[in-house]
Amino acid sequence: MKQFSVIIPSWKNIALLDLVYKGVKLNSTIEHEIIVFFNEYGEEAEKWVAGKAVISDSSLVNLGVCAAVNRAAKLATTDYICYMNDDMYPLPGWDMALQPYLEISDKIWISSTPVEPGKANPCAIGFCDYGTSPQNFREDDLLRDYRKLKRPYNMFSTWTPSVIPKSNWDAIGGFDENYFPGFGSDPDLAMKMYNYGCSLFIGVGTSLVYHFARKTVSRYDDKELIDSKAYFRKKWGISRRKFLNNVLYRGKEITPGLLKKIHRKHRS
Repeated sequence: MKQFSVIIPSWKNIALLDLVYKGVKLNSTIEHEIIVFFNEYGEEAEKWVAGKAVISDSSLVNLGVCAAVNRAAKLATTDYICYMNDDMYPLPGWDMALQPYLEISDKIWISSTPVEPGKANPCAIGFCDYGTSPQNFREDDLLRDYRKLKRPYNMFSTWTPSVIPKSNWDAIGGFDENYFPGFGSDPDLAMKMYNYGCSLFIGVGTSLVYHFARKTVSRYDDKELIDSKAYFRKKWGISRRKFLNNVLYRGKEITPGLLKKIHRKHRS
């Protein structure tokens, strides 16, 4: 079974970080390497990391998600980078469910399926409210029910948590740090992977993580944000929507017909 370097960028989210750490430690099938990068590192983060089985790095200022993940990835010692948000809680067997797909290709992107309390994008499972914060998280109920939430099918997805071979990550150079604080960075990374030769972006329906959703990004002022859609179009010559919908088919169920279509398109 393949070990992952689970990279978790965190920005003053200690209560959430506690949960994602707990989930990775308790609900993984094997022991994974955990790497946490702290933005605006302070006394609270210093106390949290003491005695934890993690590799950590930090910045006294907020570098944003992209820079945090890039720096953490340099510390990884396994063959697979797993980028996971700090507002997630992986459910039992999340890692085991991803394993069969890692051998499909040497250039591949595998995602877990988020379970969210409210309305969700097609790649996630929405309206499964087990709490909106660590304070009202119904962990015991979720651990009792999660098997019933698994999908018997997979979706084309680029959402986190995502697992990418480290050799791929190093070859494409990780995230573009111009996407500060991180909005729109995942599609850009997917474009890099696509241009590198990756045609499979698989969201595994039986690999589940609970996602509290937007607990970090909601704290930013809109004035701080890059116009990620405009930047993507200028950089790649295609709109983000067209790339995700018409090239990657993100949000569509994976079928033999779509796989053939993607294979033909990627070869041409």
